[in-house]
Amino acid sequence: MWLVTFLLLLDSLHKARPEDVGTSLYFVNDSLQQVTFSSSVGVVVPCPATGSPSAVLRWYLATGDDIYDVPHIRHVHANGTLQLYPFSPSAFNSFIHDNDYFCTAENSAGKIRSPNIRVKAVFREPYTVRVEDQRSMRGNVAVFKCLIPSSVQEYVSVVSWEKDTVSIIPENRFFITFHGGLYISDVQKEDALSTYRCITKHKYSGETRQSNGARLSVSDPAESTPTILDSFHSREVRAGQTVELPCTASGYPAPAIRWLKDGRPLPTDSRWTKRITGLTISDLRAEDSGTYICEVTNTFGSAEATGTLTVIDPLHVTLTPKQLKTGIGSTVILSCALTGPPELTIRWYRNTELVVPDETISIRGLSNETLLITSAQKSHSGAYQCFATRKAQTAQDFAIIVLEDGTPRIISSFSEKVVNPGEQFSLMCAAKGAPPPTVTWALDDEPIQQDGGHRTNQYTMSDGTTISHMNVTAPQIRDGGVYRCAARNSVGSAEYQARINVRGPPSIRAMRNITAVAGRDTLINCRVIGYPYYSIKWYKDTLLLPDNHRQVVFENGTLKLMDVQKGMDEGEYLCSVLIQPQLSISQSVHVAVKVPPLIQPFEFPPASIGQLLYIPCVVSSGDMPIRITWRKDGQVIISGSGVTIESKEFMSSLQISSVSLNHNGNYTCIASNDAATVSRERQLIVRVPPRFVVQPNNQDGIYGKAGVLNCSVDGYPPPKVMWKHAKGSGNPQQYHPVPLTGRIQILPNSSLLIRHVLEEDIGYYLCQASNGVGTDISKSMFLTVKIPAMITSHPNTTIAIKGHTKELNCTARGERPIIIRWEKGDTVIDPDRVMRYAITTKDNGDEVISTLKLKPADRGDSVFFSCHAINSYGEDRGLIQLTVQEPPDPPELEIREVKARSMNLRWTQRFDGNSIITGFDIEYKNKSDSWDFKQSTRNISPTINQANIVDLHPASVYSIRMYSFNKIGRSEPSKELTISTEEAAPDGPPMDVTLQPVTSQSIQVTWKAPKKELQNGVIRGYQIGYRENSPGSNGQYSIVEMKATGDSEVYTLDNLKKFAQYGVVVQAFNRAGTGPSSSEINATTLEDVPSQPPENVRALSITSDVAVISWSEPPRSTLNGVLKGYRVIFWSLYMDGEWGEMQNITTTRERVELRGMEKFTNYSVQVLAYTQAGDGVRSSVLYIQTKEDIPGPPAGIKAVPSSASSVVVSWLPPAKPNGVIRKYTIFCSSPGSGQPAPSEYETSPEQLFYRIAHLNRGQQYMLWVAAVTSAGRGNISEKVTIEPAGKAPAKIISFGGTVTTPWMKDVRLPCTSVGEPVPAIKWTKDRQVTS
Repeated sequence: MWLVTFLLLLDSLHKARPEDVGTSLYFVNDSLQQVTFSSSVGVVVPCPATGSPSAVLRWYLATGDDIYDVPHIRHVHANGTLQLYPFSPSAFNSFIHDNDYFCTAENSAGKIRSPNIRVKAVFREPYTVRVEDQRSMRGNVAVFKCLIPSSVQEYVSVVSWEKDTVSIIPENRFFITFHGGLYISDVQKEDALSTYRCITKHKYSGETRQSNGARLSVSDPAESTPTILDSFHSREVRAGQTVELPCTASGYPAPAIRWLKDGRPLPTDSRWTKRITGLTISDLRAEDSGTYICEVTNTFGSAEATGTLTVIDPLHVTLTPKQLKTGIGSTVILSCALTGPPELTIRWYRNTELVVPDETISIRGLSNETLLITSAQKSHSGAYQCFATRKAQTAQDFAIIVLEDGTPRIISSFSEKVVNPGEQFSLMCAAKGAPPPTVTWALDDEPIQQDGGHRTNQYTMSDGTTISHMNVTAPQIRDGGVYRCAARNSVGSAEYQARINVRGPPSIRAMRNITAVAGRDTLINCRVIGYPYYSIKWYKDTLLLPDNHRQVVFENGTLKLMDVQKGMDEGEYLCSVLIQPQLSISQSVHVAVKVPPLIQPFEFPPASIGQLLYIPCVVSSGDMPIRITWRKDGQVIISGSGVTIESKEFMSSLQISSVSLNHNGNYTCIASNDAATVSRERQLIVRVPPRFVVQPNNQDGIYGKAGVLNCSVDGYPPPKVMWKHAKGSGNPQQYHPVPLTGRIQILPNSSLLIRHVLEEDIGYYLCQASNGVGTDISKSMFLTVKIPAMITSHPNTTIAIKGHTKELNCTARGERPIIIRWEKGDTVIDPDRVMRYAITTKDNGDEVISTLKLKPADRGDSVFFSCHAINSYGEDRGLIQLTVQEPPDPPELEIREVKARSMNLRWTQRFDGNSIITGFDIEYKNKSDSWDFKQSTRNISPTINQANIVDLHPASVYSIRMYSFNKIGRSEPSKELTISTEEAAPDGPPMDVTLQPVTSQSIQVTWKAPKKELQNGVIRGYQIGYRENSPGSNGQYSIVEMKATGDSEVYTLDNLKKFAQYGVVVQAFNRAGTGPSSSEINATTLEDVPSQPPENVRALSITSDVAVISWSEPPRSTLNGVLKGYRVIFWSLYMDGEWGEMQNITTTRERVELRGMEKFTNYSVQVLAYTQAGDGVRSSVLYIQTKEDIPGPPAGIKAVPSSASSVVVSWLPPAKPNGVIRKYTIFCSSPGSGQPAPSEYETSPEQLFYRIAHLNRGQQYMLWVAAVTSAGRGNISEKVTIEPAGKAPAKIISFGGTVTTPWMKDVRLPCTSVGEPVPAIKWTKDRQVTS
């Protein structure tokens, strides 16, 4: 709060008094300082001021110029309402449609003016509002802002937000800020499925706009530092209002927000509220101004935003006093108290005119907040206004000041009374005057001195009445007498008197002589004290008074002499008081009469410039000495400058040696003596015939502009000037008085002002002046109206078709030459640079026609074009709003929902081609097809913005596009969207199912995918159902599932029953489900080998080389095919672990005889059944041994001499022993000995050498060996020949060869030797001696 008061206290000045002045002026709405309106709507502005009684209301431009009616453009109604009518852009006039106005109200109280009111027209202009896509993490805050072009930002505001065409009600997670932003808190994934739009409204034209649809991209939380999404830089808000300081941020973890003011945490205050949208402060105060910091912090970092808030106290002005009635000559002080911001400007107005300080008016104070008027005169009355201005704020207050004759008058007084001695009494006297009077008291013409027994008090009421009391405590007889109260101020005085009697012995105070002024009234009090008394009588020259009509004796004993005459009334007067019936007391008083001066009447004769003038002022009567002085217009005249004053005893003369206009004025002769001062005033008029100071001359006026026809005259009395007009350019025939209207006025210097020159103003003008002195004077001049370049014809609005040629015509008239320039928006069109434009101009009589050709019209041409006509006298412009119509822009298409066989579309129509949308078409096709194979939904109503497309094929990729239509044609296709319908279960079975038995337990199933158009999605796999169709099976399908691999599929059913019939079906499935199955087809698994061997297998050895094998058929269920026969597999097992060759015999019988078997040999025997598929399972191995037979010959034999009479023979066992070797028989024969039979020797089966002794040295012997089994002696070995020798060299009788033995088993390598002497045995390995 900034309060400015200025008090000026001067003891010598009397204070004025506020009072109800009876009339008033007031403001209905003094806060009205700006009016913005739409040019297409117009506006009505009531005058903010009015008064009682009814005030005259007038409107002015801020420059002070009166405004006048402009037909169909501007009009001021009789009730003071200003109306601006709707207008086309071409009719725009900045003086009318974008200017400062003020209104005045005037009545007998004065005249006040409103603050300046800015009246501004706003044109309709195309604009769009946008919303940008945003990103946010789940759980964070998302911020959408409505982006409004700066050119209309002042007039356009956000009124709502939509989510998927449904208005958002701020609640739960959705908030709309004071400035139109949309906040979404705790963002969820589903928020990304919607589109968001803002709706705006133009506050003056009422037009609404819908933005594009914006999307929110929602991601999963990811650790990140805070990022500020919304903040502010500065705000300037008035006190008492609410402000929202936006601040929000994203980040993960969710950042914490802290607010600081001027570097410190926010104070605790219920007016401060922290919201998701920021900080809200209600009921703003000046101390809320400062720098605000919004800190956002999480574990990964911090960020901050800084902004400045300035709180402005509303500017308020209080002017005191509000109403004031005071007397002429008083001092007036007006104080302008201000609340609000500093750095303001104060201006003072009186009756709407700016106050200019002079000798009596001063403006004081640091900010000019005090207006002081000293010695106020009647002319200072009126309405005073104090205007305070700071930046765009203006406030005012006013006061009504009335100045009047303020001679005091007694309005209430006391009456005569009788009191006892010591009985207190109080006398009251109330007086009014301007300025408020001062009251004094007297007793019997003597001023009452204040003492302990006499006290006075005085005060002034709110209505200006002065109240004075005389309080007398413990009165004595001397306190009786005539009490007089006298009220005096700077203007005059008034008196009242009455007698107060105090009981006691009567007496008369000594009387004082009185001087009376002749011609005036005089009161003479008889100064009697004490009470009671019988009567008071007055005598003059022993005559009881009154003795004529000019004498009055009041009951209280006061003698009044009226119109005192010197000869008759001067003398001794006796006051006689009858105190007892025969006892009187008396006192005399002498009355002297002084005669005031009497000035004889005088007059100023008619005077002319240069004359000599002599004026005597003669006092015809009056007591001497008499002083005579002269004044002119209230100022003392001092001799000099052609004026001489000569004074004598009773006369003074005023002499002017050469009269001039400066001598005009009021002259006063003042005569004074001891009795009185008198004056006589007369006016000197120096009569001067009119003459031209500035003569009218022919001149040019410019149409539509202000023009002044100069004419200035002087003379005295001031000449009266009349202007006359004769129309036409020929010789003037007849002049007519110029009608003075708001458009045409005569200026104070006599010139004629034409505020708005029209063509009809052309002609002769006569300036004629007269003042009754001499003859009238006149002078004519010719006004030529020059027509500035004016646009007389052009279309306000017009339509073009995009791509077509369009011509814009603009017709202008005015003084030649005229240049016509075309502009597009604010850019001058230069056809040399932009070849698409061509400009042609042609004369057509008084007019010039310019044509702008657009070759062709384009969308960018939908703006205001202006043609500017320019000549030497001015320029004009015509605004043409060109609307280029074209097929609309394609809709902005979005897919809201896609199902398997349908989809839901929504679209937003952007630019409508400047023509109403009449319908929409939707086209869609398989993406792989050309648009020749499209399907369409046509003639959709323009009021619809969404549609369902049905009968789509599941899991298909479609291309969708839209067209919009207006009367111009069809739009381009919208952006082609590609969508994939959801999958549905296949509608068709797999095709070409075939079964191919692969094995006895598997069937290969082959098939092809269902027809493409029936798949309804990506075939994910197949279900193969199979069941055994053999008698006794349960008939239930077993299901196996496989993933799809391509258009042709193969699957092998395993683990089937062998040689069994199966039925198989196949179903395809996708993500949506399983389709129908194929028809069942049958197949039988291949034959297999029997799975069990023949039963009851037996083996019987018949001879040493014959055995019989028998068996029975395997179980039928295990044959796994058609039994073709049996196979007997057998092989020998030798003693050394070796197997003999495996042999088999095939037969269809269940018995077989094996012949040619090795003798006395162990055999393994197995039997199997076989089918077409092959051999079945062999039976368990059955062992059989053939019977013994004679053995085969020993496998090897050799003999060495061991002495002169012995040899040693060694042999190897038979390769085929054919039984158990029981013994060996060694045969020895000597062919030359003549013995017919060989000798035989026998040895055990374990011994494989034998020494034969008793042989003859030098004789040859033949040796052989035979093995013996239980079947008899076997075949003999080879025969060897040997003879004993005298010496027996070392010989090895063991046989070499290859020994095969299992690993890690002991092996014995025989090495038997003979020789004489006994040989030493040595072993080598790989020819290396072993130890």
